[in-house]
Amino acid sequence: MLLIEILFKISYYLLYFYMLCLIITGILSLVGANPSNPIVGFLNALTSPPCRFLTRKFPRLLVRSQHGYFDMSPIVLILIIGCLMIIIQTIANHLGFYV
Repeated sequence: MLLIEILFKISYYLLYFYMLCLIITGILSLVGANPSNPIVGFLNALTSPPCRFLTRKFPRLLVRSQHGYFDMSPIVLILIIGCLMIIIQTIANHLGFYV
């Protein structure tokens, strides 16, 4: 049972870390951070593939604005990750684990 609880906690906190990476990447893109910075490069390498996948599968996530296009895929990805975190937490609570 201890192994299952550890797996639930690891998956929950990995999803939480990834959500924070998405939020930080969004803030850095608004500020206009230097892409040659190693931290910005790491965050872009970590978050870009799922966002590109969502944009390819659902092209309506690119919203046109006065200044170009606005990509809504990180917001959708944050919502999906939030739902997964709730599901993991609910299942863990039903099994008697604290996440």
